[in-house]
Parts: sequence; structure tokens; C-alpha cells
Amino acid sequence: MVVDIDLPEMTGIQMFEILKRSGRGLPTILITGRTDARTRLLAAQSDPIALLFKPFEEELLLHAIDRALVLSTQGQSDK
Repeated sequence: MVVDIDLPEMTGIQMFEILKRSGRGLPTILITGRTDARTRLLAAQSDPIALLFKPFEEELLLHAIDRALVLSTQGQSDK
């Protein structure tokens, strides 16, 4: 799952945590335009596959997706 941290109804971090707690967690890549310390800390605590700051290089996203696919085939779908 690739999700922006800033969503209309909740944060991408909250959505990730809800899915994880429900047993339907997916390898998650968080993206954001925010670079403040609080956002970095909250994102790091949720332990996503990657945290990408906009604008980011396409190669970084592709690498993160590759990593997510590898982890999902190894049964690590809660990240």
C-alpha cells in the first residue's frame, strides 16, 4: 500500500495502524510533503517499508515497492 500521510478523514499513519491491528496489514510505503520532526517520528514509529518525502525520485519509490513485494512473499505483511 502506498499512502500519503495527509488524508481527508484520518492520517495515512492512522489508516496503516487500523489495518495492522485488524490483521489486514499490508506492506506500507508512506509519502508526505511534511518534513517536520513530529511527522518523521510518528512515521518511524509505525515502521513502514519506507517513508518518502515529496518530491522524491521515482527510483526510490520503485525500490520501496520491490522491497514490499519481497516482504509480502515472505509473510511480513504487517509492515
